[in-house]
Amino acid sequence: MLYIYVEKGNDIMKTVKILFCLLVLLAIAIPVADALSITSISPAAGYQGKTTTVTITGTDFNSSVSVLLMKSGEDNETASSIESHTSTEIVCKFTASKLTSMEEGSWYFVVINPDSQVKATSAFSVRPQMKLTSITPTKGRVNNDSVKFTIVGSGLGDVEKVYLHHDEYGNISAMDVDATSATKVTGEFDLDDKEVDDDYEICVMDNYDIAICDLDFEITSDAVGSIDVASSPSGASVYLDGTLKGTTPMTIKDLEVGTYKLILKKDGYSDWLRNAKVTNGGTTTYDADLDVIKAATTATTAPTPVTAATTIKVTRKSTVATPTPWPSATPTPASPVDPLVIIGGVGLALIVLRKQ
Repeated sequence: MLYIYVEKGNDIMKTVKILFCLLVLLAIAIPVADALSITSISPAAGYQGKTTTVTITGTDFNSSVSVLLMKSGEDNETASSIESHTSTEIVCKFTASKLTSMEEGSWYFVVINPDSQVKATSAFSVRPQMKLTSITPTKGRVNNDSVKFTIVGSGLGDVEKVYLHHDEYGNISAMDVDATSATKVTGEFDLDDKEVDDDYEICVMDNYDIAICDLDFEITSDAVGSIDVASSPSGASVYLDGTLKGTTPMTIKDLEVGTYKLILKKDGYSDWLRNAKVTNGGTTTYDADLDVIKAATTATTAPTPVTAATTIKVTRKSTVATPTPWPSATPTPASPVDPLVIIGGVGLALIVLRKQ
């Protein structure tokens, strides 16, 4: 070690100052190797059932670095793949099936260098997947500055933003968004001076800035008209596009311009159907005469006489020879014979004898 002595003044203090200067020079001349560190993770959450790509920034990431998630009582889960890597940034992917198999809650995000340097942070959360089931209403009229809505689904407890997305017109953010539970979100849209289209998509975003987009929403024209409906007899049920609106006579107001299926129904009468047209600012009138359903007439049919089957007895002459009976030992009593027959027989016998 080099010591410099000064003849006058406080020699010891001057020596200390010189030593300090030398140390500073050495520190500047010899660079200190960077230590493994994690600066940020984005996003800081992954959803079960959805593949998530995570970007990690930091320092001294080795070319053969490993990335995994750890949680007490659970098996370690290694990243499904590392998409890209530098000494200050790692992009890795966790598949939907891997996240689905993991326990919900906070996990340690761990980066390990081959030289056994380890850095961990507990900034990653595994969450149930956000799903959108329905939105009510499914449409809103342009230039309406307060269209209140309710979204129903699952995994919605941390939703902070709701917006309508359109590829051409951009996003329309909702106001007063409130995740009232894990299954319901409410809010309202201001549709003043927005573009009329049926191709908007409902999107929700949670407090980790993870968004999902699903369900359709339509912004309709503010051109409206009315339909006035009467019937004879009155009291018929009025259906417009399958929805019961009331009974005749009635006026259905504030209808969007277009064509509707109008049906009147009343017991005992045939249904009355029309394609009803609504014009901007106009009222279309329909007056229906309902037809009575006639009772079906049953004709009386004369009974058909039943003819009893007739059996005809047919006697056929037998062609079978009747055998001559064997003489019986029992004498057959003589039948009384006419005397003339006897005399005639005797005469015939005499004639025969003479010829012989």
